[in-house]
Amino acid sequence: MLRFYLPLSDTFGQEWITRNAHAIGPDSHPLRATISLEEGVLTVDRRDLVATAVALLYPVGELGQLTLQTCLLPDRDHPYRLSIELARHRLMNLYALLEEWAMFDLPQDHPVHRRAREARQAFIEALCVVHDDPAAADHHAHNALIAAIDASEELALAHAELLLERRIQTGKLPPHALGIGVPLAHASDHAMKILAGVGSLVALQCPWNALAPEEDGNRWDDMDRWVDWASERNIPLAAGPLISFETGHVPDWVYIWEHDFETIRDLIYDHVERVVTRYKDRVAVWNVVSGLHVNQNFPFSFDQVMDITRTATRLVKRIQPVSRALIGLRQPFGEYFAANVRSIPPALYADLVVQAGNVFDGFSLQILMGQAQPGQFCRDLMQLATLIDRYGALGKPLQVVIGVPSSPVTSEMINDTDSDLPADSECGIWRRPWNATVQGHWLEAVTQIAASRPFVETVLWKEVVDHPDMSLPLAGLLAENLEPKPAAARLLELRKRFNLQPQQPA
Repeated sequence: MLRFYLPLSDTFGQEWITRNAHAIGPDSHPLRATISLEEGVLTVDRRDLVATAVALLYPVGELGQLTLQTCLLPDRDHPYRLSIELARHRLMNLYALLEEWAMFDLPQDHPVHRRAREARQAFIEALCVVHDDPAAADHHAHNALIAAIDASEELALAHAELLLERRIQTGKLPPHALGIGVPLAHASDHAMKILAGVGSLVALQCPWNALAPEEDGNRWDDMDRWVDWASERNIPLAAGPLISFETGHVPDWVYIWEHDFETIRDLIYDHVERVVTRYKDRVAVWNVVSGLHVNQNFPFSFDQVMDITRTATRLVKRIQPVSRALIGLRQPFGEYFAANVRSIPPALYADLVVQAGNVFDGFSLQILMGQAQPGQFCRDLMQLATLIDRYGALGKPLQVVIGVPSSPVTSEMINDTDSDLPADSECGIWRRPWNATVQGHWLEAVTQIAASRPFVETVLWKEVVDHPDMSLPLAGLLAENLEPKPAAARLLELRKRFNLQPQQPA
């Protein structure tokens, strides 16, 4: 087993540090392991005796609390020092990306190089005293880690700025590069007016249970209203997910057949056929299936998950060949795989659906942060940039769905969750506790990173307005009283920079 000394400080040694802790194997997929904390020593006990990394929520001073990881490490008799191993991994990644992104020619006084030099020096000092003065080693390693994270975020932004400017100048940004998600049942004239001026693409959230709450019929009124509104204004419309098995998306009556796969597949086929046939001339993009790889609420086998994916996407393309059919990826870092034996790592699932020759047009990659729920613990900008690159390397276009709250999320705000974890501020912090200003800065930074990638077609903010039924509370661009938040202004500024013109009525 792996063991780590936590830093000798009152800041550490608290149980929340293990809340999102998980082991990672040589293939970058999470491993099933038991992680415990006792008397300042973190223990990672796993069955597979392979070199293993550990990822966990970790405080990094003014940069917040972020999910960070170590390098792959072999077992040894005495514990590693966690602070040194986290700093080692971040420095390794920083210099690897400087080379991969060809960014070594940045001026030497650029914040990337300046902070990288500070990180390297502090790391060397930590290694020099690690055996003689562990407390001093922790101090130097902590400084090295902070400087390395700061440098890597600066690098991610500098790289994105270079690519984005090139994409804008050459006219390679798609006309629907920015979009906003809207809830099916929470329409208002004011929200619709805001959407007409801000988003070049509107993504309508239409879960299965909202369209078919009863077994004997569909409820079309809400979706008809949105589709008519978008058609009248010539606003391109995306819709979905048509099929998702996450909490709150499946009609109650479907659970009767949860152990009868053949019937479930027939129900899926009928539902997809009805919806796509009804709206095939007015919806441009279908998010067909979403998060099937998490495989949380139904006991599907691997082959059954792949069968549903293949059947649903082929059906959409048969009914509406000119549409864009997307496969949704939730919890893209894959932490869930460490606990769910039926699940599939997200990167493996994405690779398999490509290699199997499935008929679809791209992935919808969902990146949400800001509540203590699976897949939503905080990560830094460099991790998000490399995540997007990893899925882009599969050769399919991406729609990147993003969202964070404008205030810390509490357990009272949550309706349905995918875990027993309490929703609170111990999900991590990016720079500062979540507030409206931080939300706006995060939107701007992540949108620019995603939109700079040539394989990203749309960056989609998940929610336009706060409402009681949100899966990520307080993540809207508008407050519940329809007052715009600073993030809405940031999105407008990006729209102007991207030279995206408002849609005109047909």
